[in-house]
Amino acid sequence: MKKEYWIGFDLGGTKMIAALVDDEFEIVEQIKEKTHAQEGSAAVLKRIAATIESLIQESGVDREQIRGIGMAIPGPIDRKAGVILKTPNLGFEDTPVRDYLEKKTGLKLVLENDVNAGTYGEYVRGAGRGYSELIGLFPGTGIGGGLILNGRLYRGATGNAGEIGHMIVKIDGPLCGCGQHGCLEALASRLSISKDAVALASSGNAPLTFKEAGTDIKNYKSKIFAKAWKQNETAMVELIRRSARTLGIGMANCVNILNPEAIILGGGLVEKLGKPYIKEAADSMRAHGMKGMVEEVKVLNASLGDDAVFIGAAALAREELEQA
Repeated sequence: MKKEYWIGFDLGGTKMIAALVDDEFEIVEQIKEKTHAQEGSAAVLKRIAATIESLIQESGVDREQIRGIGMAIPGPIDRKAGVILKTPNLGFEDTPVRDYLEKKTGLKLVLENDVNAGTYGEYVRGAGRGYSELIGLFPGTGIGGGLILNGRLYRGATGNAGEIGHMIVKIDGPLCGCGQHGCLEALASRLSISKDAVALASSGNAPLTFKEAGTDIKNYKSKIFAKAWKQNETAMVELIRRSARTLGIGMANCVNILNPEAIILGGGLVEKLGKPYIKEAADSMRAHGMKGMVEEVKVLNASLGDDAVFIGAAALAREELEQA
């Protein structure tokens, strides 16, 4: 029997990654390209198709051995219809991606939310292996969440479960991008930290950070916060710790409701700040969650980095297409 392969595709606002994986989700071949979203959705679709074709050719794997494609999208999708509903940074709106790419590649395609895919990737191949009740949390520009319940990705009634970042943790708190006030995302995401960091830098309370990043919020990447932490810049350290403690409150709420075995923390902010940030969040979770539940929850560092999304997308495509 010939070996079977799957393609995982991670579509981002600035880059796209296509990877061919085997049945054990080992990476056989991988290609990374610029998205060039400013050229419009039609051009991006053509680039996706060309990238997939290049991946197949460079891998040397017979196309007949490739069973399908899992594509992870940073925005709302209609999974049943294979349509991207809206991605502000990519220009897609009600775009029938599945029909287009299946016609171009000759392969079946499954769409998935990128955070769901990343959580599932960690579940099948990364830090979440061995746990059947698992939550993924990924603080970045926002805060993405994914749920593994009873060993399966949980999508909810309309496919939109896992919006942990929009859990309200502070009544009348800061305005969130979703339109509500006091969401976890508005208090603990990298963007929320950046807003406060700019204020600290411009007021003279964080001179080292001001020297590194000035007052342009676009300069405030995860590495800036990691450097401030390493240099022990007091105001910035307290700002980062506060965000981690707030994230821990969100984690405690998740534990109280879902009773998971483990929570995986990932994304650029976690990668750069590492163990001290994770410990701060975990300590806050244990301080705010229900006794008898939070003590047993493992708080884990995501282990796959960027690979988690395309591995998870490929794994979810395999799961769905093999059941079809």
